[in-house]
Amino acid sequence: MTIQRLLFTFAALSLLGSSSVHAEGHTIARLFWQDHQSAALKWADLRKTKDGYALAEESVQGFPELDVDDQMLVQMQIDDGLLVVGVRDEANGDIGSGWVAIESGATQEAHGDHFHWRFTKTPSVLSKLIDDGQGNPAHLYRYGKSFVMANDQRNGFTVMDAKGVRKAKSATEAGMFYEGGGGHITLAVADDKVAYSTWIHGEGENVGRVDVVGLDENAGKGYRIDCPTGVLHGATYCGGKVFFAPADGICWVAADMEADDAADSVQVNHLEIGSDPKGKPLRTGAFANLDDTVVFTSGRADQSLLCIVDASSDEPQIESMPMELESDQSLRTPIVGKGSGGRPVALCFAESKEAPENDQLFVVDLDPDGNGEFSDAKAREPISVGRSQIEGHFGHHDAVFLPRGRQIAITNPGDASIWVISLTDQSVQAKFDCEGMPTSLASISD
Repeated sequence: MTIQRLLFTFAALSLLGSSSVHAEGHTIARLFWQDHQSAALKWADLRKTKDGYALAEESVQGFPELDVDDQMLVQMQIDDGLLVVGVRDEANGDIGSGWVAIESGATQEAHGDHFHWRFTKTPSVLSKLIDDGQGNPAHLYRYGKSFVMANDQRNGFTVMDAKGVRKAKSATEAGMFYEGGGGHITLAVADDKVAYSTWIHGEGENVGRVDVVGLDENAGKGYRIDCPTGVLHGATYCGGKVFFAPADGICWVAADMEADDAADSVQVNHLEIGSDPKGKPLRTGAFANLDDTVVFTSGRADQSLLCIVDASSDEPQIESMPMELESDQSLRTPIVGKGSGGRPVALCFAESKEAPENDQLFVVDLDPDGNGEFSDAKAREPISVGRSQIEGHFGHHDAVFLPRGRQIAITNPGDASIWVISLTDQSVQAKFDCEGMPTSLASISD
């Protein structure tokens, strides 16, 4: 056989191989999930085939081996095809905490006035910073193009972006550290110009304290404001306003983009959610944003509420929708997105630590009549899902929206499974077994 014929034969076999791969179906989304049992990150391409869906679990190349007894993964975020996941330990950061950045292997391909994701490479670790000086983060956010990581034990936070992480000569140069916030920090960032960093304290001089911190060109500017109650856990930026979650209700302020207002001129507005049967004020622990709307949950069992705030309003108010739960259930923070036809949807898991076999998922249509107002929000009949496996802050369900909002993918930690569920008829379209305990879930798709 001549070299020319050999090369031709090899090329033909390669094409056949590509056709065989293509015959296995097209990729709907690239999924990433945390295995809490092994403190590892897993991934798979969710494919649609002629016979249904396919999902083949893989480990991320180069992901660090963590101590499963003393280290765990916390929140993770994606931007521009780069995934960043936080690492926390059980010894205030002395064992090793920080972050890991993963190239997803996904790239955007231009199609006229829009883009499509193409999955051309295998995910792999780009860089990481895990040591005893990272302040033991519990929270990692994405605001705009910025990843924002709370460095709790350092009373501050780190801001970085995908471009900076990729260009940095070393992981230590990938982000900028700012002082602000304390204890168990939650954060909101407005247009990459100013951060609002909370203090968790329930007593003492830092009760209700929020540090306003200038970023980038505003660096060096800042001041302190105070909410009327403390134990702040939860913050977000939406509709030109910053929202906080103290022990009583929620608070909001107008975002100070130049970080140069006089502290005593800032009006901290307080909104009550209500009270529980014992008269204790209701609160929340985290927010979710959808366009100019803030969504959160409050209460427990049959006193549970799904709460909605129009952040674009000059005088925001809380609209509450009762949710019927069992006596041992509580609602997770809503997961919000666009369903079929672009209709806004909230996914609300109702979980029980005592009876996880009865866990449910409520799909809430936030704007059933499509008039742009959420006052007519309505929950559909609940969907029975797999079990959670709650251990402290971990072991909860998670979900992501799939392309065009027709389906979602969810994790079931207690059943070690990932499901695909239709948002059209709420049927379970596929079930996949996983190793370990799948918890937090992220997705890249069109």
